[in-house]
Amino acid sequence: MSSKLPPLPTSPLPPDEAARQAALARYQILDARSEALLDEVVALAARLFGVSNAMLSIVEDSTVLVKAAYNLPVPIERIPRHHSLCTATILGTETVVYENLALASAPGIDIGLMQQLGLHFYAGHNLRTPDGFAVGTLCLYDGPPRAFPAPERALLAVLADVVMRLLELRRVLGAQHETSFVLWEPVYQVIGKQLSRLTALAHAANGQITAVRTAEARAIATTLDTLVAATLKRV
Repeated sequence: MSSKLPPLPTSPLPPDEAARQAALARYQILDARSEALLDEVVALAARLFGVSNAMLSIVEDSTVLVKAAYNLPVPIERIPRHHSLCTATILGTETVVYENLALASAPGIDIGLMQQLGLHFYAGHNLRTPDGFAVGTLCLYDGPPRAFPAPERALLAVLADVVMRLLELRRVLGAQHETSFVLWEPVYQVIGKQLSRLTALAHAANGQITAVRTAEARAIATTLDTLVAATLKRV
C-alpha cells in the first residue's frame, strides 16, 4: 500500500476565501437539518466503496458543517475547520486521499480527532460551484488503512459532481417558488429511480470497484447529471 501523501499548500485557506464564502452563501445550506436526498447519496457512496463512514461537508468560515453523514462514529454537527481534512480538500481540484492517516500530515490541519475516532483512511473530492468555488466535499472514511486506486478516485469525483449539481438545483428551485414544486416532484421521482440503480450496484459491488462497475456507475451518474442540467435550463 502506498504511503505517498498528496501535495497540499502550506496554508489551509484558499486565496479566494472571501469570494468563496460569498458563493457559499448563495446556497443557503448552512444549517444541520437532514435532507433525505443528500442523506441517501452519502449512504450510497459509503456502500458503493465499501467504507464504514461517509460525509457531505460544507466548509464554513471557521467550522466544517456535516450536512449529511453516514454511520459516523459519534454524532457530529460541526467540526473546527483546522481539525478537518475537508479544509485541505477544497484547496485543489484532485481527489485527496490518505490511505493511512498514521503516516499522514497535512499542513495546517490537526488530524488528531480522526485518529481518536479510530479512522485511518480518508478520501475526499471537492464540491465546486459552476463559477469555480469549492464549497465543501464528498468524503469517505474507514477504520483500517486501505488502498484507493485511480478508478475509485475518478468515481468519487463523478459522485461529487452529481452532488454539486443537486445542490445547484436546490439553490435555483429554492429561488423560484412558483415553479419549484411543479419541477421538483417529477425530477425527484426520476432521481430516486437512478439512485435506486446505484444502490443496487453498490450492493452487488460489495466494496469491490471493478472496471465494469465503474462504467455502470458512471453511466448512471451521467444520467443523473444530464437530468439535473436539463431541469436547470428550464428554470
